[in-house]
Amino acid sequence: MIHLKTPGAAKTGLLAAAMAIGACLPAFAQFEVGDTLGHSVSEIAGSLEAGGYEISEIDVERNRIEVEATLKGTKYEIKVDPQSGQVIKVELD
Repeated sequence: MIHLKTPGAAKTGLLAAAMAIGACLPAFAQFEVGDTLGHSVSEIAGSLEAGGYEISEIDVERNRIEVEATLKGTKYEIKVDPQSGQVIKVELD
C-alpha cells in the first residue's frame, strides 16, 4: 500500500493559485487633489481607467477638464488642470 502525503503540496498549490488570481485583479486608486493624471483627455482617461474608474463623461472646458467617473460604486466628478495635468478638485457626484 502506498500513502501519499499531499496536504503540504496541495496547500502550496492553492496559495500559488490564489496569488495568481489576485495579481490579475485590477488595482483601485482614489485620486486626490494634487495628483497628476495627464495633460490630454486620452492621458487623463488612461490614468483613471488604470486606477479602476469607469468613465461616463468627459467635458473639456476653457481652463479645466471635467470627468464624471465611478469607482467601486461611488460616483465622482474630477476636475483636472490641463496645463499642469494635476487634479484640482474631486467631488462626490
